[in-house]
Amino acid sequence: MNTEQQRYAQEIESIFRSQVETATLIEAERLRVRTEQIFAQWIAADPLIESQEGVVRAFLLAAWELHPLPPRLERQLAALESHSSLGQILGSAAKSLPHKLVEEHWNLVRKAAGRYHVPTEVENEAEFQELLSVGREALFVAAQKFYRRPRGNFKNFAWTLLREKMRDEQARRHPVPAKTRKKLAALSALRESYRLSDKTLDREAIASELKLAAPEVLELLQVESIWGNGLEFETNLVLEDLEAADQSLDQLSMLLEIEDADRLEKALAHMEGIERQVIHKLYFEEKSLRQVAEELQMSLPAFKKLHKKALTAMRFQLDDELEPIDNSLEM
Repeated sequence: MNTEQQRYAQEIESIFRSQVETATLIEAERLRVRTEQIFAQWIAADPLIESQEGVVRAFLLAAWELHPLPPRLERQLAALESHSSLGQILGSAAKSLPHKLVEEHWNLVRKAAGRYHVPTEVENEAEFQELLSVGREALFVAAQKFYRRPRGNFKNFAWTLLREKMRDEQARRHPVPAKTRKKLAALSALRESYRLSDKTLDREAIASELKLAAPEVLELLQVESIWGNGLEFETNLVLEDLEAADQSLDQLSMLLEIEDADRLEKALAHMEGIERQVIHKLYFEEKSLRQVAEELQMSLPAFKKLHKKALTAMRFQLDDELEPIDNSLEM
């Protein structure tokens, strides 16, 4: 600090010790040294910090760090009343200490996590908790920055940082950018709308409905062929598995294996629940794996697992349908 700033810090200390009873528990020299250190760090990071108010805030933060009874100090600062300009600045700074800002705006973290968390058929609690963790850290960083140099409303200031950090976390967890995933979700909804209306959705219609250029439509369809509707996928899946081709029997192979469709219908009649829906949609309605996955609101990798399970159940029913051949009839 320069000479003027040091004089200002001494005036603050005088007011601080006269109005806050327990301030005498802090050694004066240590308090001044720590104040200088904090203020020097702030100036190095942001030369535009207002000098007088910056010294007040650095002083108060140093007092908080060095005070042996922080809860008692907080109560006394909350009750601080003064008609002097320095005392008013000191009281205002006390109300916006970083830990106070975090405490008063804690609900922002859950709100932000709820907004940026994409729920799936099976709620991914681990992904939600990770967003909460990122949000807590971002809120604390925002409180520190805002206390050092207040700019407008803290809620708006913190929300901007929370949004940025959570988007970064989602980008780290999912290789498809958030903007592209929004387009994929819009495309999925568009497909469902056209399907219910018995209309054909071609590239021209997609370009018109989503207001995309032809190259953008082609790129979006290429991304969709791998990532589907872009929903968050289970965290325990290996990324390479998401692009792996489905090794289950396709429709033609299935029909060749069972001789005729009648046997398939009889076997299907003995199946129940979602496995029956999977077989019916794939082999009777002739829909693709991706279409059925979207209808059931499942990620493609999760649906592939269900598909294989349904095929296993179907084969079990088909085995029961088969009757042993009577060789005595072959003459």
